[in-house]
Amino acid sequence: MTDALEVREDCTVPRPRAGEVLVKVMAFSLSRQELSGDFTGGDKGRIVGSGVAGRIVAVGEDVPAWRLGDIVIIDPGLGRREGGGLLGIDRDGGGAEYLVASALDACAVPAELPINILPLLSSHYSLGERVLTWARLYSAETILVLGANEGAGPAAVELAVARQATVHAVAEDWAHNALAALGAKQVERSLAELGHFKANVIADFRTEGAWWDCSALLEEDGIYVSSKGDIVRNSAPAISALDEPDIFTMETLEHLAHMTEQGKLAPKPAKVVEFCSILQDASEIIPKQQLGPTVVIM
Repeated sequence: MTDALEVREDCTVPRPRAGEVLVKVMAFSLSRQELSGDFTGGDKGRIVGSGVAGRIVAVGEDVPAWRLGDIVIIDPGLGRREGGGLLGIDRDGGGAEYLVASALDACAVPAELPINILPLLSSHYSLGERVLTWARLYSAETILVLGANEGAGPAAVELAVARQATVHAVAEDWAHNALAALGAKQVERSLAELGHFKANVIADFRTEGAWWDCSALLEEDGIYVSSKGDIVRNSAPAISALDEPDIFTMETLEHLAHMTEQGKLAPKPAKVVEFCSILQDASEIIPKQQLGPTVVIM
């Protein structure tokens, strides 16, 4: 999976244009999907790193100078602004010394938050929170998280528990104890093992997920949402949450940082490595049975 991972030293420092900031990267996240090339189309020249945290060191025209020095997390592209696509997938990511981003996508966060959790907020927790927001999950409702060991699935479990929802999950056996520790009431290996219950929300993080194989578990007015933005209600045609830009991108990132600062969330990187050692044993960057991404410290 990581055979094609290499370090390049021929990258120039980019210059921010109007409305942009230059970020000196302090940490970034690596997911299994990025390293496998599943989402990059096998582009061997792509700089990986979907979750990015760093310090603003230069600003372009129309960006106030007081933003210099801000510690920021970067929207990985879930807001779908022009010139984007997903960091580390559709465009170069944060696995570099410097990154240029729209000033609107660079969310200032408290300097007291540990640098090794910030990439998790900008990527996996950001996507998990968006999925729950698309689903309009409320307190005391029941949610079923499919593929809870994949991608942003673990973050969605923790975020749903923080909303005081009852969480059921489907995941690989090795992830059951960790998901239960995050607050999941029930974790099973398959849909068939869940038993008889109805969910207000089904959040699907499976790579090959589809709504029709789990729709029988939805309440009559329930809603299915996938991490790809598919939204399906039993009584309405399917729509996509990604058809329009997410105008609440900054609010989502600020909300996650605030919850972490207050202790309502406790993001924990599954693994932390130094950039200088990233190629020493590439096979161990993301072990097969790892819940969540690896965070790389620059």
